[in-house]
Amino acid sequence: MLLAPSDGFQCCSRSPVSETELPSKSHVSPLSGVHVAMLVLGALIVVFIWALFIYQSVHARHEALDTRGSEHRNLALIVSESLKQMTDRAKSIGYEVAVQSNHHGYERVLNLLAEDPVFNRLSVYDAEGTPIFFSHPPSGRPGLATWLAQLSQHVQAFGYEPILPLRRVGSGDEEGAPVWRLPMLVPVPERVGGSLKKVVIIELDIGYLAGLLQHIELGSSGFLQVLDSRGAEWMRADSSGVIVGGAELPPIRPASDGRVASGHSEFELGNTRFQYVYVTRPPNGFSVAIAQPEPEILESLVANQRLQFGLNVLMTALVAGIIIWLRSALHRQQSALHDLQISERKNQRLIDRLESEHARSSRAAAIDHLSGLFNRRQFIETATEALSEQRRKRRLTALMFIDLDRFKAINDSLGHKVGDLLLQAVAGRIQNYLGPEDLAARFGGDEFVVLLGGDRRESDIEDTAQGLHRRLSQTYELDGIELNNSPSIGIAICPRDGQTIDDLIQSADAAMYSAKKAGRGQYRFFDQSLNVTDAEAFHLEQAFPEALAKRQFVLHFQPQVCLETMRLSGFESLVRWQHPEFGLLYPDRFIDMAETTGLVIPMGLEVLRLTCEHLLLWRDEGLEVETVAVNVSPVQLTQPDFGATVLELLKSYGLQPRDLELEITETAVLDARAAEQIHILKNAGIVVSLDDFGTGYSGFAHLESVPVDKLKIDRSLIARISNSHDDSPIVSSTIILAKRMNLKVVAEGVETREQLVHLKVAGCDFAQGYHISRPIPADQVAGFIGKAVEALEEPV
Repeated sequence: MLLAPSDGFQCCSRSPVSETELPSKSHVSPLSGVHVAMLVLGALIVVFIWALFIYQSVHARHEALDTRGSEHRNLALIVSESLKQMTDRAKSIGYEVAVQSNHHGYERVLNLLAEDPVFNRLSVYDAEGTPIFFSHPPSGRPGLATWLAQLSQHVQAFGYEPILPLRRVGSGDEEGAPVWRLPMLVPVPERVGGSLKKVVIIELDIGYLAGLLQHIELGSSGFLQVLDSRGAEWMRADSSGVIVGGAELPPIRPASDGRVASGHSEFELGNTRFQYVYVTRPPNGFSVAIAQPEPEILESLVANQRLQFGLNVLMTALVAGIIIWLRSALHRQQSALHDLQISERKNQRLIDRLESEHARSSRAAAIDHLSGLFNRRQFIETATEALSEQRRKRRLTALMFIDLDRFKAINDSLGHKVGDLLLQAVAGRIQNYLGPEDLAARFGGDEFVVLLGGDRRESDIEDTAQGLHRRLSQTYELDGIELNNSPSIGIAICPRDGQTIDDLIQSADAAMYSAKKAGRGQYRFFDQSLNVTDAEAFHLEQAFPEALAKRQFVLHFQPQVCLETMRLSGFESLVRWQHPEFGLLYPDRFIDMAETTGLVIPMGLEVLRLTCEHLLLWRDEGLEVETVAVNVSPVQLTQPDFGATVLELLKSYGLQPRDLELEITETAVLDARAAEQIHILKNAGIVVSLDDFGTGYSGFAHLESVPVDKLKIDRSLIARISNSHDDSPIVSSTIILAKRMNLKVVAEGVETREQLVHLKVAGCDFAQGYHISRPIPADQVAGFIGKAVEALEEPV
């Protein structure tokens, strides 16, 4: 490019900066921002390492203690449950003893006890505590006064359940003396009245119980206790066996509600902290407790923490070393960079001064200062020279005349500031898109002119015009405002459309106005035929009212076939204009013009009237035509009386609402007024189908709010189907979703047998297209029904 937009704003030269203004080495801070950042980062890493170490250590300690506590709690539960089962067995034996009345019966029970390794003593007392029988008289307990008092309270609280009696009060054992048997008091009630009949003492072998702990890991200092209801110790054992003596531990308070409960606590013994876990069983008067020193529990964890501590120390030292090394390296690099910057800035000041002075003097009179492009005078002068060079080399040269659409409205609504920003943005996009041999200028207002040089063919010129149009149509971000705008572009080519710059400008200007008239936002090449086309469009627009009055619009009908039965299900009516001068015109020649001018409303009413007229005529002739579909424009649906007009028309011809089907477009689905009319027609019984589905911007979400009966898949999707089962997954998916919404599906544009087979297999309900029949005039419908149905009924 010859010019850059930014150059247009360099109007003043910059004064050189003296050496005294440049920073010297003495101004370089010994601790720069980078250094501070490194120190902070290093400190954060070290803090993170140690904080993580402390957190993990504390968390691991709690986790290890909680884990071991849970293990001990489970072990205590197991041991207490085992003792509970033993008490249940003792209860059974006690009840067996209670029914005996003589020594012979007691001896028989003793024989049973001899086979049980747990129980080795048996004593029987009456309700007053008087001995009745001793299995081992020397070890018999003569008095049970205190135990009987405890037993009485126990029976009141828990019923006739076996109980471990109190250890230190009235037990007959010396306090602190080793105990090798656990006595179980078994109260036996009378069969009648429920009062206490006998008391049976069954003693358990403590050695046997301690032997069960041999394979349980309690550590070197851990131990297990069996305690009475007041916390007095009956038994203490570890993995090695029964422990005689030992320090006294804090008492355990059973649950106040009498339920089996567990708990934990801590105590110190000889400067060693112990973890203490217990399970109490108030209904049987005993508790099981397990104690183990915390250092023993945490022994493996402490070893790991020491290793991690050493690694953290090494990591801290490594981070410190890296920070010191990086700081030294950065300091040396900054010194060298500072020296280089001083030298470079001196040179740059001189270069900038020379360039700015030259640019200011050479461009002041040639540049449009708003856009930075050539002004009109400079462009014509420069473009004339470039055109002469292009012609000398026998190359095509194109001139594009660009005008921004609705620029005045932007200026009026958003202000001239936004308008100026838009002009600058457009100029920048033009400059960035063009090549080095192209020229660009702003002629004034919102008009830009581009001369395309270089060696280009006409197809290359069109590609350039298309790309530039696309670039200029993209969204603009202007002062916080998102703005969408499009250009209209006219193109003239030398030598075809002119020999001079003035001729090319005039031709391109005419082509640009032709593009604007065609709907804006597009580009057009200058061509004499454009004038012919414009004249024909103008003539059709003027003749439209006359065509309605003289009934020049006729209908052609395209059959629709039910794919399940392969029988004719109806027709779609298609409008044609039988023009006296241009012949039969198809809708693409006049529908857009009719919608733009609003004439589509009377034309649509004429199509509905002709459809009703033909349908009534066919039925009078005995032809079986179930329904006829009519296309309805979104403009028609926005009319507030459209629904009432259609229903009145049907009534005037004696037709039922089910005889007519209205095809609407996806655009109508999104309009609230159109949706209201659709609801009116639907409630009256008229079938509504959504036409050309898959080409617009609506989807199944919009169908939930509009009462549509049928879905017509656009021919562009059907055309992709050939003879493979997976040619068009979109079509198959659309059919499936429509079925789930209880919609009938119609396929448009079916042109091959393979497409028909695919649609039938996919579950499509109806089809129409050239494979079935082209649209036929109304007078040929009777012949089609009589002759073509047999061909349609052949199996697919």
